[in-house]
Amino acid sequence: MLLSLPEDNALPRGAALHPIRVPGSKSVTNRALLLAALAPGISRFRGGLEAEDTRWMRQALVDLGLAFQEQDQVWIIEGGHRPQASRPLWLGASGTTLRFLLPWLALQAEGPVRLEGDPRLFERPLGPLLEPLAALGAAWEPDAKGAWLRPAPEPPIALDLTVDARLSSQFLTGLALTAAALPGGGTLRWTEVASPSYLILTTQWLHRFGCQALLEPGHWRLPGGALAARELDLPGDWSGAAAFLAAAAATGRALRLEPLDPADAQGDRAMVAILEAAGCRARWIGPQSLELEGPLQRGLDADLTDCPDLGPVLAALAALAPAPSELRGLHTLPLKECDRLDASAELVRWLGGRAEAIGDHTLRVAPGPSPGPRAAFDPRNDHRMAFAAAVGGLRCGGELQDPHCVAKTFPDFWAVWRGMLGC
Repeated sequence: MLLSLPEDNALPRGAALHPIRVPGSKSVTNRALLLAALAPGISRFRGGLEAEDTRWMRQALVDLGLAFQEQDQVWIIEGGHRPQASRPLWLGASGTTLRFLLPWLALQAEGPVRLEGDPRLFERPLGPLLEPLAALGAAWEPDAKGAWLRPAPEPPIALDLTVDARLSSQFLTGLALTAAALPGGGTLRWTEVASPSYLILTTQWLHRFGCQALLEPGHWRLPGGALAARELDLPGDWSGAAAFLAAAAATGRALRLEPLDPADAQGDRAMVAILEAAGCRARWIGPQSLELEGPLQRGLDADLTDCPDLGPVLAALAALAPAPSELRGLHTLPLKECDRLDASAELVRWLGGRAEAIGDHTLRVAPGPSPGPRAAFDPRNDHRMAFAAAVGGLRCGGELQDPHCVAKTFPDFWAVWRGMLGC
């Protein structure tokens, strides 16, 4: 696929008059789907993300015996039942689906559950989540194509666990969602956690389903038996918005994006503050419409501990910035759908810049001259690397292999991108 761009390397004037609609949030949608499955009664959602990761979650819930319907773009889920698998669950490459479902299935499923998916899914870390589940009586039996999960003989009344969350906050989220559905709730403890903003996001959605979870540093208290069905509008995706915000920063034009919630707990909302610190201007036009205008006035200087998924897009933007940049807090990137730290450094070099990875946590980027013709960039079957390549292509052109990998979270990305470019 050719990464096309306007002849003057800029977005069309007047782009701010035509708001870009971002899709629903994967992080929120998969949390809301599982909470609806756990909460007794019928929940209804509007604005859920239609993409591969959420489709695997929805299908898994159906295969576990939950009633799911869609009427006039409203999702209807009847929850509150113990899961029982009717066939193997195919989870694709969705880490949230696997890590969110595992505790529920390990502690509540009626009978063994077969889990399958892309090979990379089972290469990503699971040990710190499986260890406390094994202590409660569950058994994990991996093989070449996936794994069998044999649930604990008796569901616990409550959880009281210390969890190693250094590699992923999703371990804690999965346990917290399950604990909220137990009669006695639970207490979770940790000393260090990756991407802590996602715990805040989980807490926000537990509250919306009736569980008044208390999140403190290193400690989560989860009242049990309080989950209730809800009717909710799900928010737009700050992660999906990131490439478009970067496009405005790279080209100096204004873009308007919606629907976005300025009070949302999604960690990638930090994109706005990062770009403002580098000289961009942002303002809210009404309650859900954000306008951002570039160009960057300086290099990027950001700690992404709370929002590591911004790393690839910001690395591409750093290659186009007027001065060197430093991105920190990237220690979870090698454990994502691909090694995003290595892939981001490769992308910077593909865009003509210089990239220096310092350990597994920092990327220093210096812009360079336009690279000219070169081989197509390989996003390594990772949607966020494809988004990042699109940002770099605004100034450097080039071609992209496997553009369809964006379907994981943003199936219409290229159509929306071309619309932004006026193509």
